[in-house]
Amino acid sequence: MELKLVEILDFVWERVPESGLTALSRLVSAAGVWPQLREDPQELTYQTIADAAKHQSGSQKGNPSFDWPSRKPAGRLTHSIFYTKLPPVYLPSVLLNTMASQQLPLQAHPQPPGYVPQGDQLLRDEENAPASAFSIVEPPPRLSSIASHATAANGHLHGTGEDGFPDGGRQAWSVIVGSFFLLMASYGMMNSVGVRQNYLAAHQLSHYSTSDVGWIPGLFVFVGLSLGVQVGPLFDRYGLTWVVFAGMCCYIAGLLLLAECTKYWHFILTFGALAGSGAALLATPAMGTVAHWFQRRVGLAMGVAMAGAACGGVMFPLVLRAALARFGYRWSVRLLALLVTVMCALGTGLLRSRLPRGQAKSAINWRCFQDARFNWLTLGIFSLELNVFASLGLYPTYVVMQGFSSNTSAILLSLLNIASFLGRLSAGAVADKYGRLNTQILLIAVGFITIFIVWLPFGSSLVGLYTFSILFGFVSGSFLSLAPVCVGQISKASEIGGRFGTCYSIVSLATLICIPIGGEMLETVGKQAMVAYLGSVLILAFGLFVMARWACLNYRWSWRAKL
Repeated sequence: MELKLVEILDFVWERVPESGLTALSRLVSAAGVWPQLREDPQELTYQTIADAAKHQSGSQKGNPSFDWPSRKPAGRLTHSIFYTKLPPVYLPSVLLNTMASQQLPLQAHPQPPGYVPQGDQLLRDEENAPASAFSIVEPPPRLSSIASHATAANGHLHGTGEDGFPDGGRQAWSVIVGSFFLLMASYGMMNSVGVRQNYLAAHQLSHYSTSDVGWIPGLFVFVGLSLGVQVGPLFDRYGLTWVVFAGMCCYIAGLLLLAECTKYWHFILTFGALAGSGAALLATPAMGTVAHWFQRRVGLAMGVAMAGAACGGVMFPLVLRAALARFGYRWSVRLLALLVTVMCALGTGLLRSRLPRGQAKSAINWRCFQDARFNWLTLGIFSLELNVFASLGLYPTYVVMQGFSSNTSAILLSLLNIASFLGRLSAGAVADKYGRLNTQILLIAVGFITIFIVWLPFGSSLVGLYTFSILFGFVSGSFLSLAPVCVGQISKASEIGGRFGTCYSIVSLATLICIPIGGEMLETVGKQAMVAYLGSVLILAFGLFVMARWACLNYRWSWRAKL
């Protein structure tokens, strides 16, 4: 049997040098044999490549049996492996150094300590490896050393390590509920800015253009996202409690002062700057703690947490619609401040950080732009934000311009956010199974088809608007919840914070300009042109995400790749 194996390996090595090492490792493992290289009974025998990697750290210096000059230079690889008498500590070095140059693909997901792959298990493990188990930011998942396999076998690959992620349990899901409430208060307000913009444009700021009024919610969303980039290091350094408490104070104070505003610059400072800062201090820890508790099911967990934003987008327009008619502007805004206080109290009570505090690091890592995959993904998310927040901010104004009442516009926006809630929940689970980038690309395609087939031709029909609210709400909810997960998927564990911060420092610019640009188009070129513009932006996002997926595959397209 051993002679036949040697002949097979010689044949493979001589005729297919590119894949020779891969074939060698798998054939040896399949045969269940490893050369018995002993010079005395006390020397170790390595049964697998993983075993060899574990013992590679043994020092070759000072080893009396290690005599390089006296050894006959290796001829064929298999002859060197099977017949040259070398000390065991030398054999792994030969194999590891040679295989490192060939970049042998190995298991991409961790196994329990002591795990030894048998037969074709390596092949099955690679095929069944979950997408969340490895980073695809490096050119397709390869490890440059067999020693990385031994590390993965002990569960240390990409941060799973000894401090494994719970990925479930009562405490982990209670943290998700806490994130849900904080995101309902912060991002939920962002998802419903269109109702406030429509009201301000018709009352306190009626002498300003739609584009001018659009800078108020645009600044709120921009500060909420861009400042969140700087909140991350504070969260790492000072922990959860102080950051969330500061966010509560800023956010509630901004809303209470908003009730007293009468001039344009009042709204800019109180809602745009102060409330936006509070939203950033609340939302960043709410999303950051999700990564402390989940890895394998992070798509589902983030979808549940981000569903809070959709719930806030449903609740705030309906509350404002009822309160404005009954209590007037001031007490309506104060009622919103009270609701936000309750949500923040519930969220703070449930939110827990699992990992120890670290050193504050720079939130932006400009070296990320050396990676084409990151560049394509950042541009794609920029286009998504440009579309989504313009749609949410201008949709109520569009409905009113079509001749419907402000109550109808509030109901349609709430319906869109209800569909968004369902979309975020389902998209997270689907993305964990079929791949985050794959799911995102499919939903973006559905989104721009919905705009051009439903909104553009039937925007003047109430039935068409209801249909569009349901369809577009369902897919657009996943745009925001899957985007940060995609950034995490293409990043190493140690780089996620820097890549996320760098990405959203650029993406946040889209939220600042999207509503003013759309508002200007509404007034100058008309409603239909604005809708066509939003659909075109989504087509651009589709192309950019396709390029990101292609780059993750090292520019070798595969329909079946789970990314």
